[in-house]
Amino acid sequence: MIENLIVAVLNRYDLLARMLASVDYKIGHLLVIDNGASIMAEPLVVEPNSNFGKITHLKMPANLGVGGSWNLGIKSFPYAKRWFIASNDIVFEPGALEVLSWAKADEVTLCGDAPHWQAFALGDQAVKKIGLFDECGFFPAYFEDNDYLRRAERHEVNVRMIDINVRHENSSTIKSGFMEKNAKTFAANQAYHHSKIANNDFSSGSWSLQVRRENGWE
Repeated sequence: MIENLIVAVLNRYDLLARMLASVDYKIGHLLVIDNGASIMAEPLVVEPNSNFGKITHLKMPANLGVGGSWNLGIKSFPYAKRWFIASNDIVFEPGALEVLSWAKADEVTLCGDAPHWQAFALGDQAVKKIGLFDECGFFPAYFEDNDYLRRAERHEVNVRMIDINVRHENSSTIKSGFMEKNAKTFAANQAYHHSKIANNDFSSGSWSLQVRRENGWE
């Protein structure tokens, strides 16, 4: 069994429904972080699946962004040995989640096929060393994963690629209404990433109201 599955969604609730329907392995606790609750016309309905032991649907008053959502998922299960995270726009092929369940507590486990962070796992021993994701500096998306890999290497945490068979709708969130806004925030996040490298900064960052407002997609 996989202890938990953390999924953040901003829009394209139809793809989330498709992904959840593809789950064919026991999940102790499904956590859906609904970042689109305040902007989507139709409410999200999380359909039950016999493989879900428990379901929690968090309706957020504003978009937490990718890193913030992943951090919230980790914080929501503070005693977990491992955290399993998936994009809302993938489909798990039969047996894929069972392969992901082999993730180890002292590693970062990623998909062997790009995009590597479409379904991944973090062990508690790895998180103790690396820390959380830099959720504001890279708001709302992009380069938070690059930064995490850089910090994993710094702390000598093994990053393991495994063959997790999934299908992915590439950048479905951005393509459905956020292309122009992402062009701005992608450049800002890239500049921040380069500045962290130049300054030898391996921190998880700190929350900034200014960055949050300037990079908002609302």
